[in-house]
Amino acid sequence: MSDGLSKLRSIGAQKIHEQTHIARQHVQAVLHETFDGMTKIQLLGFISILEREYSVDLSDLKAKVQEFFNVPSIEDEQDTKVFVSPKKKKNYTIIYIAVVILIFAVAVLYTLDFAPGTSSQVKPHTIDNSAINNAKDSMSHNATIEDKNVTTPLIIEPKPEPVKVVKSFKIIPSSELWIGYIDLSTYEKYQKLFTGELEIDPNKDWILTLGHGYVKVEINGEVTEFKDKLNIRLLYKDSKISKISFSEFKELNRGNKW
Repeated sequence: MSDGLSKLRSIGAQKIHEQTHIARQHVQAVLHETFDGMTKIQLLGFISILEREYSVDLSDLKAKVQEFFNVPSIEDEQDTKVFVSPKKKKNYTIIYIAVVILIFAVAVLYTLDFAPGTSSQVKPHTIDNSAINNAKDSMSHNATIEDKNVTTPLIIEPKPEPVKVVKSFKIIPSSELWIGYIDLSTYEKYQKLFTGELEIDPNKDWILTLGHGYVKVEINGEVTEFKDKLNIRLLYKDSKISKISFSEFKELNRGNKW
């Protein structure tokens, strides 16, 4: 048995419970090395709290927990333009040219008057251009009508989307930390032993209990720092963090300590 565990046993489960608020049955389980009924995360979290609060080394006990559970640690949304495509303007130029040539040929055939006889001379004639002019007028009239019927392309620019605020809620401890956090809408409980940082859903309201108070809390990019040796309790509500007492924690948790 390690000296640290002996020291804790001499203090007693009841006094440790009163000082750390760890449930008495859990303290007894740690002191007597009975690991049934608790998860690995719970056990390691409680052991870390005891080491810090009483300045003892419980490395041997942690090793036994690892051996008992024999499992590895678990590390726990294109803008588019909408436009109405204009009807493609039909190109009648080739048709108009063909009509003009045809009318011109017919006009020539009907206006040329060849004189009878054996003379090889051809009597000069004047070409009647009225048919050609009529064709030109008709083309101009049709072109004008067509221009009037052309639909101007309609481009509908999308409305600018409102700027979305990216929300975040992170717990960043200075050292290994056990944390328990409760969703105030469902009272569902979560707990974790971790280092580095822990991201929690910023769209919900939470109450949290931390194994120690040397932590930074980042909310939407803004950081609030706590420096408390003992375990602390926090309330996250409407994207704001505040420190609360143990009695306030119990009241928010429907009278439960955890």
